Amino acid sequence: MNLNGLNIDSKAVLAPMAGFCDIVLRKVADDYGAGFTISEMVSARALYYGDEKSKQLMQTWDHKGRYGIQLFGFDPVDFQHATKLALECKPDFIDINMGCPAPKITSNGAGSALMKNTDLAMEIAKTVVENANGTPVSVKMRKGWDDNCITCVELAKKVESVGVNFITVHGRTRQQMYHPGIDMDAIKAVKQAVNIPVIGNGDITKPEDAIRMMDYTGCDAVMVGREALSRPWIFRQINQVLEGKTPDGEPTVEERMALLLWHIEKLCEVNGEFLGMKKARGQAALYMKGLRGAAKLRYLTNSLSVYADAENLVKEVLKENGNV
Repeated sequence: MNLNGLNIDSKAVLAPMAGFCDIVLRKVADDYGAGFTISEMVSARALYYGDEKSKQLMQTWDHKGRYGIQLFGFDPVDFQHATKLALECKPDFIDINMGCPAPKITSNGAGSALMKNTDLAMEIAKTVVENANGTPVSVKMRKGWDDNCITCVELAKKVESVGVNFITVHGRTRQQMYHPGIDMDAIKAVKQAVNIPVIGNGDITKPEDAIRMMDYTGCDAVMVGREALSRPWIFRQINQVLEGKTPDGEPTVEERMALLLWHIEKLCEVNGEFLGMKKARGQAALYMKGLRGAAKLRYLTNSLSVYADAENLVKEVLKENGNV
């Protein structure tokens, strides 16, 4: 499908999640059929001041789906410089974060705090579009700041007016963070208010959720976040259902553990074993979801220090789940 200049092969895409959507997780999601993946959010101000770690966040491997770089900040001047630096990494699109609810982000006026200042948000979007040299630009937003500040429709119209190619809407306010359930009417309202593609985001945990959201809101695609961390094959399942096929069942325990070991191996390859294994602890815990003895197994992930520990963990998983 065409997202107003960005062609994707799948209507299920990966949400950008800080601390999780690193280069390895993105590769996993891409392999399972995500239409696009996005970098962890990158500070426009840090790029402006030449921060090397921020530059590294934008790097990626070869991918089948499209790849975007997400920028966050609050100053159009920062975004002007950051956009040019992001283009050096040759992304397929640039995304602007207007939805992150984390206090350390919103306290500076960035992320979902921009939902309270739609004129500034529009100026930032205009700056990125003008400096993107034709590379598609998207905006990821929330329903609003709180129940007294529901601005998703207003903001969507404003960023559309300055040339943003498509929009993603998370159906919660910043105040709600990630609970309770999403408001699909907010996504529907945005879709009806603009002429550019809209991606719906929030609470997609199975293929049926994607169908329900698309049917109800009319959104053009769905973005999967937290569920993809423990079940990245959900992209393949959603794609199969959208094609009218019966989705594949869950992978076997052996298949899941083989993926986990590959994931950890690549984390070590990218970060070195010491840091790679620290990152692997949280990721390994997510792969334990739904397994017998999951609580005990998640506890064991806390002690992962060297790659051999991961191999021993997998042996324990297979033993616990009836495979020896």
